[in-house]
Parts: sequence; C-alpha cells; structure tokens
Amino acid sequence: MEKGGFDAKPRVHGEEIASIQWTSSWGSAASVDKPLPCAPEFTGLQSHLAYAKATLRSLGLNVVVYVLQHCLGVGLDEIPKRAFHRDRIMALVRSIVHVLPFTVALGEIIVNWRGYYVGANFDGLSYLQFAAKLHEMAMQSSLAVILYGYVRHVLFSGDALPIGALLSGLQLTQVSYLWSMELWGIASSKIPLHRRLVVMTVIIVAVSLASTVGPSSAILLIPNLSYWPAGSTHIWINITASDLWPSRLDGSLLPSSCSQASNVSNICPASEWHSISDYLSLANGMIPPSFLGSFTVSPYFVPLTGQGSLRQLIIQHHMCDNETAPYDQMAAQATTQHGVVADALSATSSLWALALQNSDSPFFDQRDAVQSIVEDNFQPYTLASCGADVIEDEADDRPVAFPIPPGSSLDMLSKANVTLDTMLPMFAIEYPGLTRSEILRTPGSKSDYRIRWVELPEDPFNGSSIGAVILQPKTNETQGILLCNVAAGWGSSSMNMSSSPAASGTGLTSSSIYDPESSLAQANDYSRRTAESVLRYKLPLFPQRKINISGDWAQYLNPQIPTMNTTVINALMARKLKDQDDSTSANIILAGLLANGLSRTGFNSQLQGEIRTIFKPTINASIPDGDYWFSGRGDVFTVDPSASRDWVRLRVDSFVEGYGFGLDGFAPKLTAAVLLLYCALVSAHVVYTLISGVSSTSWDSITEMVALAVNSSPTIHLRNTCAGVAQMGVFALPVRVLVCKDAGGGGGGEDDDHLEMVFGSVEESVARRGRVRENREYGTLPRCWMEDDERDFGRRGDGSLSCRLRRSVGGGQL
Repeated sequence: MEKGGFDAKPRVHGEEIASIQWTSSWGSAASVDKPLPCAPEFTGLQSHLAYAKATLRSLGLNVVVYVLQHCLGVGLDEIPKRAFHRDRIMALVRSIVHVLPFTVALGEIIVNWRGYYVGANFDGLSYLQFAAKLHEMAMQSSLAVILYGYVRHVLFSGDALPIGALLSGLQLTQVSYLWSMELWGIASSKIPLHRRLVVMTVIIVAVSLASTVGPSSAILLIPNLSYWPAGSTHIWINITASDLWPSRLDGSLLPSSCSQASNVSNICPASEWHSISDYLSLANGMIPPSFLGSFTVSPYFVPLTGQGSLRQLIIQHHMCDNETAPYDQMAAQATTQHGVVADALSATSSLWALALQNSDSPFFDQRDAVQSIVEDNFQPYTLASCGADVIEDEADDRPVAFPIPPGSSLDMLSKANVTLDTMLPMFAIEYPGLTRSEILRTPGSKSDYRIRWVELPEDPFNGSSIGAVILQPKTNETQGILLCNVAAGWGSSSMNMSSSPAASGTGLTSSSIYDPESSLAQANDYSRRTAESVLRYKLPLFPQRKINISGDWAQYLNPQIPTMNTTVINALMARKLKDQDDSTSANIILAGLLANGLSRTGFNSQLQGEIRTIFKPTINASIPDGDYWFSGRGDVFTVDPSASRDWVRLRVDSFVEGYGFGLDGFAPKLTAAVLLLYCALVSAHVVYTLISGVSSTSWDSITEMVALAVNSSPTIHLRNTCAGVAQMGVFALPVRVLVCKDAGGGGGGEDDDHLEMVFGSVEESVARRGRVRENREYGTLPRCWMEDDERDFGRRGDGSLSCRLRRSVGGGQL
C-alpha cells in the first residue's frame, strides 16, 4: 500500500463498503466523489429567520426551532454550519441572554444604593424569593455564555487550550470545580504562562460569581426589616456647653428649697431620689408601689421623669479588667440621659410626628419611629467605691484613707499608700486633712446613717470627683464608717427616643455608649447605633470630661425629708440590699444619687427656634413641613444667628422601622460588590462582542462537544482513558480546534472543510493555516488522522492530513 492511501475494503454485514482514498492539504485543491451540500449566504427572509433562530438558541429555546421546522416540514436534516459569525446584528441578537439578568442586577444595586423604604409590612416575600432564584439561574446562564465565549475565542484563534478547560462552562455552577483536577490541570499545562493565568482567572471568577450571585441577588432583592433614615435637622438649646456639661459644680446656682426633699423640683440634684429606693427594692426582689401594673418583672432600669421625657437611670456592677486586682470588686457605676437634652429631643420627636401628618411620605406606615442624637452629646457617668473602717473613740486622730476607684490610671496606683482591710484588700490613698475624731462630730442622730462630704484634692486623687464618709448607726463603743471615693465625668453617648404612633404619653429615651470617633458614630443605620458596646469606666479614656464637685453642691444630694423626719441617705440605706454588707448598698446609692443629680444641670433650658411650616387648608392651620424635614435637605428650625452663637447645637437624625432596601451593613455592601462585578463582566463581554461583531453558539452543550470529539481522530495521548481519567496530565493536555480540508471532493472548495479536535503540540505555522474562519461553514463528517499516525503536523512540508471517508453502499450503515 502506498503512503497516503489504503487497500483494504471494510465490510458491514457481509457487504463491501466502497472506500474512497484521497490526500488533502490546507490550501490545495481536492475532490470527492460527491460534493457535500453548502448552505447559501443569508439573504432576505433567510437572514430574518437566522436572527430569529439565533435569538431562540441564545435563550436556550432550541426546541421551539425544532417544533417550527417539524411543523413546516423543512430543515430536518443536519446541514453545514458556521462555527462563528462576524456580524454585529447577530452579535447583538445573541447578547439578548444578558439583558434581563444584567438589568435586574443593576436595578437592585441602584435601588439599594439610593435606599427605598417599603413600609411596616411586606406580603410579597415568598414571591421575591422565587424571583431571586429565577434571577440566579438567569445570571448563571449569562456567565456560562461569557465563559463559553472565551473558550471559543481561544479555540477559534488556533491557540491551544488545556483539555481541562473545555467543559468549564458546563461545570460553572459546581464550586468543587475550583479544586478539581480539571482546573489544576490547567495550571500544570505546557501552554504559555500568560495564557494559563488568563484562563484560570476567567474560570475562577466565573465559577465564583456563579456560586455567589444567587445569594447576593436574594439579599438585595428581598427587603429587610430594619431602621431607615427619615430626615435630619439641627436643634438649639439656650444654654452654653460649659453650663450644660460643667467641669465643676457648686451650690451657688441652686435654690435653698433644694435642701428640703418635700420642696425639690427638677432643678434640684436630689429630685426623684425615690427612684434609687425603687432600684434597691427591685434588687431585693420586691416590686415597689410605683411599678405595680407596669412591670411584672424587675426592669433593666428605673425611670426618671423630665418636663417632657422619660429617662433611664441604669445602675450596674462595675466589671474590673483584672478581677484579682486589689480593687473594690462590688463598686457600682451609674448613668442616665441628660434631662435638658432628653426634653429637647422629646419636643423634636413630637414635632416630627406632627410633620408626618402633612406628608405623602411612606414613613407613616411604620412599626416604630426613633429620633437619635449622636454627635457632641454627653451624659453623666459615675462610679462609687466604698471600704469599711472603724473609729475607735473620740480621741482617734488617725487620718482616713479613701479607696481608689476601679479603672483608675496607673499613676494613682503608684500613689496608694494604704490597704483597707475589707472582705478583699483595696488600694487606698491616705487623706491627712481629716481625722477620725472630726468625723464623729458629723451632724445627725447616731442611730441613723449620716454622711460627710469631703472635697478630695487633685493631687493625689486625680480623677476623683468627691469623697464621702458614711457613719453607720452606732451600736457599741466603736463607730463603723464607710470611706467612699466617688468619681464622675461627662461621657459621649447617643440618645434615642421612640415616637411611634403606638407610643403614648412621655417619650422614653435610651442611650448607647461608644467611642465617638468610631464608625458607629457615623452610621446611618439606627440598629447599628444602638448596638450595645461595653465601655468600662476607665480613666483617662472614659468618661472624657472629668467633673469636680464641691461639698456644698453635694449637700443637696442629701436633703431632709420632713415627712419621714430623716435624710435621703438614711432612708436609702435603710432599704439596703439583703445579704450584702453596707458598702455594697452605699456604692449603689452614691453612684445613683450623683448620676441623677448631674443629669439636672441647666434644667430650665429648653429647645429654641422657629420651625419651618406649611399651611394646611383642611385644618386652617400651619404645621411642620414634613416633606422638607424627611428629605434631609436642611434644618427645619431657624434661630437668630447672634443670639444662638454660644448655644448648644445638636443634630437629630430620624429613623423609621420597617421593610426597605439599602446598603447599610457589611453583607449588603458585599453582595452589591458581587453583583457589580457581574455587571462589569457582562458589560465588558457585550462591548467586545458588539465592537468585534464576533459571536457563536457552537459547542455550548455536552452533546455538541461530544459530537465534535467523536468526529475527531483518536490520539495516542488519550490512551487508556476510555474507562475514566485518573491522572492530572490528561487535563493538562493542549487541545485545538482546527480545520481539515478533505481532498477528493467534487470541487475541492470550502464545502469539504470540517473541524476536529487536535491534541498535543502543533507548529504555529500549521495552527495558523488551520484556524477556524469567520462566516464559513463546516460540516463534513470524515474521521481524520495524520498519515503517519503521530499527529505531527510539522512532518509534512505542506502540513497535509490524510483522511478516509467511509460511505455506505446500498444504504448500509457506516
């Protein structure tokens, strides 16, 4: 047998099959015994039909094309087809698959970026969940088209692609592909490094997006229940910051009536001292009379009332950083909102609710509405630590020592020179200005609890506001005393007030403690602002502004109670905690009394300014302009610039609770970034496709890829793989799709071209000659291999292939 031909005639079912022998090379003439059909160029109606078929195929509706052809009785036979087109209209038609998922994804990003409030309730949750799943499937189809497009682009160019990348589009939704042998076979392939990196990057990005676009779409498509911005404005209070949050307090500005508990008003430091009595009752497991009908269990706080607000007095056990340190382990800390600011916020909240009635805003449909002050707001924080000691007799001239409060700086620890012998040892600093015999002369009945305030010097008591000595009822020769160090300061915090339509009466304020320089201070999400954060009383970090208290101001914390013929301190200590020593109760009482008193500084100040209004004919009156307020375009209060120059100025942000769309929080921002990456990838793909005009739908299914492989010549590189692949080297094998021209055809034209997978190394010149051409049809079905069976296209000078076409005789099967 001569090289290039064969002499054996195969037989099927005993019949001889005619065999045709020819030798073919790219660019040379060829002939066959019967030319294969060639479809004509698109003209007129055919072009419209071709675009319609391309549209349906791009949407995965091939079955519709088949049904139409079957009904018309045409196009039922496979004909030669174009591997890829260079036609911008065709490229545009085939890009339709991206339109819906891209538009929805971009819409989700825009709506959530701008923010949109839906309302208090949302009934379409299940429908949106279903829509999110459909959107996920559409985006995955879009990504598959992009990945297929890249794979075909490499194959059409004649460049080699690792065999592990051929079916990457079919495994797009399988995240396990990222650690499969197919992908890592690409990394170990012998193709150029830059192409390997690009191929792996495209596949990894596409597979990662296919796995994450679904959850991302669901998060952005389904409204979430949260607090949403509903306007903001600045408010003014007619008091200076130094008077509202003073660094030193004395009694010169307080009326003398504050010395009698029966006459105290909101301006007096001891006003509502009975709230601390209620706290002690609750701590002892008793419900005080003022709570009957309101609470069934002990609340987290005890209330303090203002002119138009209801505040929270919170008293907690102070947690030390080091429980083994010689601190007072039962020290108490207390805080409450400032009364003046709470009243101003309450008034603003009422005006906001009134403005809501004159607006077409959806904010009226809400579960809750909250007004919040974050910037430049301070409230008192107090800390009390008491240690027990004794006075032997009236001749006891020993000086007293006051304990160092927990959270003190290291400088104060170094100044400690005494250790009080209590249940646990405590650091203390000796105070030489007061002897024990002088303490015995404190006014009051010896059978009652009495208190003596002591102004502690800055050095060495840095951070302490005032000292207190509580004399316990005398029962024997010695006098028991409690030596207390009370610290206080103004600490930054938010203030929030509910003004929901369901709320009635005085608004309730709450607070959150955090570093004002943290991201929480700038958060637009009310739920993030109110997230509890533990910030311990730790000087000099917190509170930021220390308070120095004089003895005459402190006296107003312990006024006389004429109806009970006693003092506030004695009345409160009489309700001391069960099963606890007196020092624990004293810690709670002193911290609570001081926090309550500090919250009443400047109590006669109030909200100022004229509010922006709009006339409402239906009620023949002017009410706050709701639309302007909710838009956040500016302040709804106007004040005289000259008079308000030194006034306290605070920003009030409004929030409503309900369902809505937004990007507040890490998860929505991350999901928006995922969809934005998807949109960018689609945009780049579509722009490139429309500019180049290149498009194709070849080999985008398993069946088509199998058909191409079956009609390609076997290769020795894939030996022993018919039952499976176990080695990564197979997935690293380079593969190309090249054109084979069949010699021996009727006219030797393009009608005889067909495509094959070519495995292994191929010379560049041969690969260039065998590139798939645009707008050319391929469709013969020979089985081809290199004439020397070594698949070495460089063996022949003309790079020819030897092909055999077996045709049946008399209708026999191939």
